[in-house]
Amino acid sequence: MPQEQSLTTRQDKTSDLTHIQYRLIYIATNYQFFYSYIHRLYDFSFCPIMKTHASEKQHLCLIGGGHSHVMVIKQLITEPLQNTDVTLISPDMYTPYSGMLPGLIAGHYLFEDCHINLRRLCQWAGIRFVRSSVERIDPELQIINCPDFEPIRYDLLSINIGSQPTTHGILGADNFGCAIKPIRNFLLRWHHWLDSRAESKRKQKIVVVGGGAAGVEVLLAMHYHVQASTTIEVDFTLINGDLAILATHNRTVQNYFHRHLQSKGITVRNGKVFSIDEQSLHLQDGTSLDYDFTVWATHAGAYSWPAGSGIKCDSRGFIEVNQNLQSISHANIFAAGDCAAFMPQALSKAGVFAVRQGPLLFDNIVASINRTKLSSFKPQHQFLSLITTGGRHAIASRGVIFLHGRWVWRWKDFIDSKFMKSFRH
Repeated sequence: MPQEQSLTTRQDKTSDLTHIQYRLIYIATNYQFFYSYIHRLYDFSFCPIMKTHASEKQHLCLIGGGHSHVMVIKQLITEPLQNTDVTLISPDMYTPYSGMLPGLIAGHYLFEDCHINLRRLCQWAGIRFVRSSVERIDPELQIINCPDFEPIRYDLLSINIGSQPTTHGILGADNFGCAIKPIRNFLLRWHHWLDSRAESKRKQKIVVVGGGAAGVEVLLAMHYHVQASTTIEVDFTLINGDLAILATHNRTVQNYFHRHLQSKGITVRNGKVFSIDEQSLHLQDGTSLDYDFTVWATHAGAYSWPAGSGIKCDSRGFIEVNQNLQSISHANIFAAGDCAAFMPQALSKAGVFAVRQGPLLFDNIVASINRTKLSSFKPQHQFLSLITTGGRHAIASRGVIFLHGRWVWRWKDFIDSKFMKSFRH
């Protein structure tokens, strides 16, 4: 009982602190004065305009603070590159560890439990951090164009920018609904919505579009948080566009989650969304569904600027790379994680590949600088998925394997916390 009480107390504190954090961040994002004040007060990488890189040293640029790049930067702390300047460009100072985000939404974790401080990591590694998005690059002139910054020249470039839910073909999706990525935007809008509905007596309607692992986990995490930490009454609906929810997992996993969603009173509707307006989602079968908060958790889509910059991409916009994670059109450009299309074989858009590509990406960056032989990435055919169910409970899925229980959640928590701990020391 004491241990159980301690967990409950921490959960309450976690929920309160996370809520306060996002209320502050929401104010900072929406009001320019507070944005400037808070970012300066907390040193949120308020960096000056950077001039075009000019040095006798080589210049390695890392675009994106994804899982592969944080692994590369961590290795740079102990193995700095000789005669090479390094710059990380990212619009976010805190990069999330995707495996822990459902736990953050549910209230099991604090913001700092599952975010890596990129500015601090760069300081430890002795590399420059530029807080900015990227508009485009010129791969022939080897120039990166960022808003509010002068062009940044590079000799070697690595891209690890992840993906975003694709809403291509859904009318109105650019104006309505909230995509789960970028994660920063989702968390801000989710907590703002919770604030705005805190005193409402009307039953709310939350719809998550996407029946993959991301959609199911996020929906169950939102459901858990609403039930455990608010007085808001909500009807939840999951819209699944595949033949079955969790279509890439075995039938036992699918059946388990069908029963679990049903036990929580969550409606599952099969179908594809045709359009969305301010009040309703319209499905291709002609039916409509009213909503108060809609989440896009659809299949992974690519950011547009790599293809728009002339880097060879596949039909979906992902950067085509060879077995060395090297662009097939530009030998001095690497790409890893979700933003890459691994040409030797199709890979799932899963964080496990991005993490495992990190050490090899570092080795190949060093090899490129030293003009030595590159190494090949050899992905595993199957990988373990640990999928949370809202509370401190999870299932393990790999091939035909299915396991579940609180012990699986503790196992996942141990793995995730160990990974995050390695970026704090």
